[in-house]
Amino acid sequence: MNATIKQFLLVSSIYLLAPTVNAFDLNDALSSGTEAMTSASEVSGEAQQLVGQLQSQLGVTQAQATGGTGALLQLAKNQLGNDSMSTLTSKASGLSSLLGGGSSLSESLLSNISSMDGVRSAFTALGMDSGMIQQFVPVIMSFLGNQGVGSSLLGQLQGLWTPDD
Repeated sequence: MNATIKQFLLVSSIYLLAPTVNAFDLNDALSSGTEAMTSASEVSGEAQQLVGQLQSQLGVTQAQATGGTGALLQLAKNQLGNDSMSTLTSKASGLSSLLGGGSSLSESLLSNISSMDGVRSAFTALGMDSGMIQQFVPVIMSFLGNQGVGSSLLGQLQGLWTPDD
């Protein structure tokens, strides 16, 4: 009888643990994270104007505009540093809300974006083709330029957001 119970426990453990293998899939994590991010973060300040421009010019949803811009800004933050992000956020209010808006869940998900591959994954998780990145970039660059961001920083962003394919 003990052998039967041990076998049952072993088989039950395998079935219970098997679904957790998918818990570490990056696309699933990004997908659930972007849903949480867009529901948890309220876009504020001048960043609302940017999100509106992306929606009207590119035909994307608010969640896609918010998440896609957040992914690009997070790449900039991780690659260019906090000083550059401080400059950006001082020029256009609300940009920090696109980086998670104080939600620790969305901030931790975005913080993993350190390359264009991460940005592509975020766009895919948001239901957009990675080709949409190059449609977002000119709209964001124009917005930042209109907010008074200097040409040096704009050049750095352009170089960073240009695909490396």
